Amino acid sequence: MNIAVEKYAWSSCEPVDLQERLRKADISVVFERRPEDPHFHLDVTLATIRKVAAWRIFSETGYEIHYLFHPSDRIELHFVENGVFHIETDDQEFTAKAGTTFMLLCPGSTRLKASKGARKIALAIPRIHCLPLIDIGKDDPELFFRRFDTMTEIGDAGVRTIHRMAALLLEAGEHPFAASPLGASLFMEALITAFVQSWPRSAQKTMIQSARPRNLKRALDWIQTHLGDEFTVADIARNAGQSVRSLQLSFQQNMGMNPQTYVQRLRLQQIHHDLLRGDTEENISDIAARWGFSHMGYFAARYRAMYGVSPSSTRSSRRSLDTTGNI
Repeated sequence: MNIAVEKYAWSSCEPVDLQERLRKADISVVFERRPEDPHFHLDVTLATIRKVAAWRIFSETGYEIHYLFHPSDRIELHFVENGVFHIETDDQEFTAKAGTTFMLLCPGSTRLKASKGARKIALAIPRIHCLPLIDIGKDDPELFFRRFDTMTEIGDAGVRTIHRMAALLLEAGEHPFAASPLGASLFMEALITAFVQSWPRSAQKTMIQSARPRNLKRALDWIQTHLGDEFTVADIARNAGQSVRSLQLSFQQNMGMNPQTYVQRLRLQQIHHDLLRGDTEENISDIAARWGFSHMGYFAARYRAMYGVSPSSTRSSRRSLDTTGNI
């Protein structure tokens, strides 16, 4: 099993040097010196498991960060342990103090200002790793994440667990899973599951955002009924009573993806279910073909992108559990 695990620790008084080190670790930011203090100090510890990253930052002097990327492909959780952080995005502005946690979801410009003595642990989770835990046949992935509260308390039960798991990755010494690829993979899955299932969310947001346009609901229902059939976007639009252009706009606005991507993810979910719950003797290629994948190379690549493992690995893990009587 190939699970990339890395750990770094830096202390820097030169922001340009630190920016370059972080860029090589796939964190692209610009540090700015605070105008009232020409000095700059920052301690950073960074640990990764595959594309999930956790880092601890402490600064004696305070600092400002400008993100150079659009975080629409990732979710960032920030646990403030000391000091004050002020956050400005394209659509909101807020301040987080010690003992609170904030989430960064929105794409676009993001600036973060930290006070002197500020310390936090942060966690970056690729959204694609969360998708297997969301039933996109019944929920809208984009709106699913938008229901999460932007700010909450570290002491909240579920949040506290996530904070402790992130802190475990950053304890002194080598990476805790450097010698255990399986342990790293299981820990990553547990961490993401804890986030998806335990992060506080607003009931009011759930009621408001769960509503779907009537034509879109007809399209979703038709897709569910014909998921194993061959059809085009034009077929979906015709049976939903709208134009292809209107259908595509509705999917993008309400589902956060185009109709083709939505259908593909539903089919991958069905294949994943069949690999874990279906006939263990059925060929993987037959399962894939039943749900619309005729090219095995393309199917395997899409499956791995969504679930992080190959279809055969999923089948192998099922058989392993079957022999121990756990399923």
